[in-house]
Amino acid sequence: MKSDQNVRTVDIDVRHSISKSNIPKYSKILVPDDGKEISDKGINHAISISNLSGAEIVILRIIENIEKMGDTSVSVSQNKEPDTESGLKYNMEGGLANAMEEKIKMCVEAGAKNKISYEIKIGNAADQVVKACEDTRYDMVVMTTSHLDSWLSSLFSDARKIISKINTPVLLVQ
Repeated sequence: MKSDQNVRTVDIDVRHSISKSNIPKYSKILVPDDGKEISDKGINHAISISNLSGAEIVILRIIENIEKMGDTSVSVSQNKEPDTESGLKYNMEGGLANAMEEKIKMCVEAGAKNKISYEIKIGNAADQVVKACEDTRYDMVVMTTSHLDSWLSSLFSDARKIISKINTPVLLVQ
């Protein structure tokens, strides 16, 4: 006769268990970009994940200071085509648009196999990433962060602010 002392009950949350149905599927990856070279490190990781999963990459260039836009201009006009959601056509020209087009070209040359697009937002970086995740269903955010020297600086970092406000998985690249 066996004793009940050796029997253990384990509650398993099936939403988090390892199974085929719980393996994430990536179809859209957000990569915040501040225009600095370190952001390219995050884009490289996003390209790798995209090539494995088939996910689209959206590069979100955030301008915290409008004066940094330089010679870039944006024009908005009424679009007669019925297939556009807002009926408006946006056209951006100048240095920032050229830089983003060049960045996408570099991604393709580096081996990106899937769709890459970009958006440009003006405002606080953390707030804009959080808003983007609220407005669009991204499967992952890939962003860079510098090595944080102290507990105090990590407490107030943009990465920490973003992670605490979104439910999207985040890959931090240092």
